[in-house]
Amino acid sequence: MKNEIIVFDIWGDFAHFRRFETTTSPLTYPFPTGTVIAGLLAAIAGLPRDSYYSLFSRDNIEYSIRILNPIKKIVIPLNIMKTDSPNWFFLWKLKDPRAPTPYEFVKNPKYRIYLRFKNPSLEKVYEKLKKLLKNHQTIYTLYLGITELIANFEFIGEFTMVPISVKDEIKNLHSIARIDKIKIFPEEGKRYGRETIPLYMGSNRKVLEYCNVIYEVNGKPLKIQNGVIHQVENEHVLFL
Repeated sequence: MKNEIIVFDIWGDFAHFRRFETTTSPLTYPFPTGTVIAGLLAAIAGLPRDSYYSLFSRDNIEYSIRILNPIKKIVIPLNIMKTDSPNWFFLWKLKDPRAPTPYEFVKNPKYRIYLRFKNPSLEKVYEKLKKLLKNHQTIYTLYLGITELIANFEFIGEFTMVPISVKDEIKNLHSIARIDKIKIFPEEGKRYGRETIPLYMGSNRKVLEYCNVIYEVNGKPLKIQNGVIHQVENEHVLFL
């Protein structure tokens, strides 16, 4: 299982992966972060809420993400209703509880997720996820960030990855890349983005690890050098 990885695509009409530093006007990351992917895997396998953070820790699992559709963001005003008070419905006549709020969304998102289990003791979880994905089944409904944004998915396959040490030659990298693990060669005609994303979360819902990543906005390959990447069929990916 150590060198075997699960690959699946996930997409929808819209996505909203809320940035941790935003407050009144929620902005979105352009792609699912490591913490979002952990939640997706928990939904597929039917794991209870807040029970899976240690299971999907750095010691047990690694992710890689490929952008399949160009990143296009739009802002849609939503009416947010405050319901934290038990009397919110009866206060409607006194004060409108709705709060118009601009939300940023990714339009027509589609991503490829590469999932690697590092701990052999999690073979049962690995096999359960593979079986469910292969049969296009989930225990809980998948969504892209918030519950209104229902997602579809497709199992691409189980593959054996081959590590490649990139030194003097230049390779195409199809996934997003950690800036501290690779050297990027910018190319004319490509659009690049850079983000600081959360990767892993602890049992108290506190983020344990962040990383800086770079990506090509339209999903085109990155030209890279110096580092260790993995070949998956005809694709090169870098695990975060």
